[in-house]
Amino acid sequence: MKVSIVRGGGIAGLVTTTTVDSASLASQEVAELRSRVERAGLSDAPERSGASGGQPDRFDYELTVEDGGQAHTVRVCESDLPGPLRALISYVTSLPGRQERVGPPG
Repeated sequence: MKVSIVRGGGIAGLVTTTTVDSASLASQEVAELRSRVERAGLSDAPERSGASGGQPDRFDYELTVEDGGQAHTVRVCESDLPGPLRALISYVTSLPGRQERVGPPG
């Protein structure tokens, strides 16, 4: 399983990409990642949730989960993040095996 989170917007408008590949995680972390992905309901979520890009200084998120040859992407603005999705983002961005890249907007 691979989870990628692209966060854009905010005051500076920077784009941050955080990626976690379960192959680089301990078995406990893999189980927790799978559990959080399931609780977030990403496989059943629509591709876009809520209004995007219309709120100054707020973040927009694009989450992609690749697993078993399938990929599902969800786009949601910060104000519309449900609790389980917020928890998944927090978990992924705190994992020691993550890769992060920060770049300019656009």
